[in-house]
Amino acid sequence: MMDDMLSVRRTLIQYSYYVKHLISGLCEEFQTNRVHHNRIIPLLGRLFEKESIEFISFFNSEKESTSTQFIHFLSEQGEIFHLGNGYYTLPPVRSIQLPNGQSVVVSSLEDMGNDKWLGIGHQTRQLSYSLMYSEYIYRPQLDEVFNFYKKKLTNNHDIEPNQMLVFSKKGSYKTASIRNMREDDFYILFYDRIIGGKIKPEKYLAQWKNGEWYLTQIPNNMYLRLRQALRSRRNIHSSFRICERENGYIEIKLNSSLPREENILMRLFSMPNEYKWAKKYITTYDQKENVRSILKYYKLREEGE
Repeated sequence: MMDDMLSVRRTLIQYSYYVKHLISGLCEEFQTNRVHHNRIIPLLGRLFEKESIEFISFFNSEKESTSTQFIHFLSEQGEIFHLGNGYYTLPPVRSIQLPNGQSVVVSSLEDMGNDKWLGIGHQTRQLSYSLMYSEYIYRPQLDEVFNFYKKKLTNNHDIEPNQMLVFSKKGSYKTASIRNMREDDFYILFYDRIIGGKIKPEKYLAQWKNGEWYLTQIPNNMYLRLRQALRSRRNIHSSFRICERENGYIEIKLNSSLPREENILMRLFSMPNEYKWAKKYITTYDQKENVRSILKYYKLREEGE
């Protein structure tokens, strides 16, 4: 498993440089500052046909091609920048300072060649254009997310939930039995809306009050964060475990997947087992402080503490 993840990481880096140099070359050739993904994705598609099953399996969405997912991956990490309408450009080269003071370079066209660094970028000195990791990506605190959506609750809706996620001192669980709600308590509701003959799953933060539901819809990119906020309010503790491996590596094991923001930060210095919904990461022993800082901000507890 670890050898496969290391191999996939090397391939990701190779294609990262390929795409960045391709964008740079096309911009110079056509005297422009942007390139449409239609010039990139078909080329990647032909290259990816020859790639290993481990690399293809890393990109685990059934709704998008591997090429499209790879472009999104680079864009999320800040290696390339999406201008909208399918156009991409190269952002300025900058360094991101991690919690332990180390820096990682993003969007560089220069191969740093450090196989011991397992992130999408490479370890570097602090550059003149540098960001703290908290500036690189905004992560709202759990209480902040909960209070924001709590203020939007309304009883003006047409929702008849199919399932609900219940939070108690014993844990959280999903059930299709919509009953025994506690007055003024909070839940997450699931509702399958039918539009044009197709089912569109929706999620809602909900409060049972005065014998009816008060609720507001949860965007997909906020679901994990809000779910964790509700677990934290009930003192339900999610955890992570750091396992030492040979040759100075460590493996981080999670009970559940991280939100987009934490996943992006972790990928700066570690390698996940899959593009989305990863529950395992590998990195080196000296990254423990970064791992703990990022995961504890998300209210995860380290096993053994």
